Amino acid sequence: MIKTEIEIERDFFTFIRNGSLGNAIRGEVYRPDMRPANTKTEDLIVKFLAGLDEQIQTGVVILNIYVPDTKNSDGRMVRDAARIGELEGAIRSFIEGNDETEYWMETDGTPTSIKNEEIGQWCITARIHFKRIS
Repeated sequence: MIKTEIEIERDFFTFIRNGSLGNAIRGEVYRPDMRPANTKTEDLIVKFLAGLDEQIQTGVVILNIYVPDTKNSDGRMVRDAARIGELEGAIRSFIEGNDETEYWMETDGTPTSIKNEEIGQWCITARIHFKRIS
């Protein structure tokens, strides 16, 4: 049976929220457009990007993890590089340790972090390429 965009996104949301990656997040795990606009917490958003419906269903899911700035020794707000590194490692572990699902996963590029000036947080973006036998 072929799964829809919403079903695949829900699967990944559930895997992440109930697994070690979800437990590593200090805030909440959300689906697209569900994260409150004014939140200052560390949160993860799971979003289906694209897919192909064939005997082996393939596609890409995007993870965006928002990490608040931290104060350095002189009181300036800066990137929390240690925390970003931990979370990038947690993403890698999630992908590599995902043997109990119907999805085969691999990274579709290296997770990267970019400053979001509007909210004073860094956003780690990771693309997960998946294959699912339907």
